[in-house]
Amino acid sequence: MKELITRILVALIGIPVLVFCIWQGGIWFFLLIVIISGVGQYEFYKLARAKGALAQYVPGLALSLVLLYTIAYGLEPVRISVMILLLMFIMAYEMFRNNGSPLLNAAVTLLGVFYPAFFLGMLLYLRLHFTRFFETTGDPIPAIFVLTMFISVWICDTMAYFAGVTLGRHRLFPRVSPKKSIEGAVAGLAGAVLTFLALGWLELVPFPPLFLVLSGAIVGILGQGGDLVESWLKRDANVKDSSHVLPGHGGFLDRFDSLSFISPAFLVLFLLWS
Repeated sequence: MKELITRILVALIGIPVLVFCIWQGGIWFFLLIVIISGVGQYEFYKLARAKGALAQYVPGLALSLVLLYTIAYGLEPVRISVMILLLMFIMAYEMFRNNGSPLLNAAVTLLGVFYPAFFLGMLLYLRLHFTRFFETTGDPIPAIFVLTMFISVWICDTMAYFAGVTLGRHRLFPRVSPKKSIEGAVAGLAGAVLTFLALGWLELVPFPPLFLVLSGAIVGILGQGGDLVESWLKRDANVKDSSHVLPGHGGFLDRFDSLSFISPAFLVLFLLWS
């Protein structure tokens, strides 16, 4: 009961903050993504440490910050130069560090820049530059669409959980996540698709049904795939949660693993559709 109350309290604080940052866009959404990716990257490095990889925390986080700023506000010689220098530093510093495996340490440091930072950077780009793909759309359509991405992930997870508990008979991927079922995954996919179709039914966005179905499929398939990948990483590191920074919810990787995976796919969808 105490854990449930804690989960509810964290949600009551976190959800309004998410909605505010998504709706405002600009610097607010940039800071939101920086925080989510930064904490998630730190958690990823902690998971890797459990397997003997000693990531370079500060250079890795600094490189992600410059990368996200560049994604948000465009290429510029100074930003590109800083990223190149940080990449060179990460590779060269292992010679002087002389701690553990240089190859493993450098690889994990750079992988943390891509997952979750670069992946979430795709969502940052979509929110801040939505009208580059759809010239006729303006506020509040970008905010509504991105907010729906978050909502669809939650609905997908919720429907997958309850369908799995009540109807689940066939395991989806027992080696990675023994409790997840095929029935739950199908219910989650249906919930994600219906969430996006509701946007069209309510006439909140000017997109055709096929685009909305594809959006829901990205969340329902790749979102659940992202959840499995993070579960696989935690199982390999022999931990239950990526951290305890969100009481009752685990870590940022636990809460935003699906979002990290769907963000690049949405960018591809936008590029192909536009």
